[in-house]
Amino acid sequence: MEPAGQRARPSGPGSGADETAAWFPAGFDAHRGEVLFAAAERADLAAQTFLDWRWDRAGRAQTRASAASLITRLPPLGRPVAVLWHTGFCCSTLLAKALDCPGRNLSLCEPQILVEIANAGRAGLLARAPRGAVPRLAFHLLSRGFAPNERVTLKPAPAANVLLGDSAIREAGPMLFLYSDCRSFLVSIVKLGEQGRKYVRSAFLAILGDGHPQAQWPLPTMLALSDLELAAVLWHMQIAAFLRHWPQLAQGRAASLDCDTFLDRPGETLHRAGQFLSLPLDADHFNSVLEGPLFRRNAKTGEESFDAARRQEVHRSIAQQLGSDLDRVIARSYEICASTPRGAPLPDPLLPSDKRYCP
Repeated sequence: MEPAGQRARPSGPGSGADETAAWFPAGFDAHRGEVLFAAAERADLAAQTFLDWRWDRAGRAQTRASAASLITRLPPLGRPVAVLWHTGFCCSTLLAKALDCPGRNLSLCEPQILVEIANAGRAGLLARAPRGAVPRLAFHLLSRGFAPNERVTLKPAPAANVLLGDSAIREAGPMLFLYSDCRSFLVSIVKLGEQGRKYVRSAFLAILGDGHPQAQWPLPTMLALSDLELAAVLWHMQIAAFLRHWPQLAQGRAASLDCDTFLDRPGETLHRAGQFLSLPLDADHFNSVLEGPLFRRNAKTGEESFDAARRQEVHRSIAQQLGSDLDRVIARSYEICASTPRGAPLPDPLLPSDKRYCP
């Protein structure tokens, strides 16, 4: 079946080395062991804020293929995908969009297939496949660009961060770990209101068993936590997961980035990120991005007149509303999650910073 609206291509999903990016791996059916594909042009993928359940695929040609069959014909990964791991609420979407350039780098934001594979692993539904084989298949399928030398930068959702330890270390290329500090993370959650509270609890439950000591906490202890306290613990859990896997990454393969550093020095950050991720992007591209609308709107919602200064203003207002509760929750979170460094939470910063962290 040929994707609607595409030029003729030699093959479709399941043909091994000849698979093309015109068939995008949109999901994973764990019970049937099948990868779900949707027809998509490059512009379709780049335009989506998130390639998850919010991407409306109605009317697109779709098909599926056996994961086991694809795995047996999987050729060596020719172009290791660059990865932006992140804690959430750290401007990762903004960075991914700024690095997208047709023919040079395709940025894929939070593909649903990675979350579904992560959840299948948590449920024990990948036991029949060789260890790490299904996640490696996903990284391979997601690494395909639309031009001969087009690279791919992948930004998984935080719920898929568990894949870092099992497969991405072997299959992916350079990795940039984005984070906000604990205070900014909490303020971002409060800003979302009820949606933020739901996000925290669903994310906490999703990653609870991913090797976190919080899984050993008695249920009454967890239920006694307020929404804000649980959000702080969730932030620490994500930082801890990154730190656990950091020693497995070869020297120079991983770097960290505080979103405040990114927003304070966007031009320098973009140039350095492009170099670190080995992306074929030049000064003209970055200058065009910085002069365009991307940094003057909310990367998630498209809201205009929302830049770094406006973000600081909103965060400052919410922090004032929370008052001393915010400081208390942060301080307490560092006491019960004592493994988190008191300074910069992650090593190897992409750019030097004199930011002071005051839990």
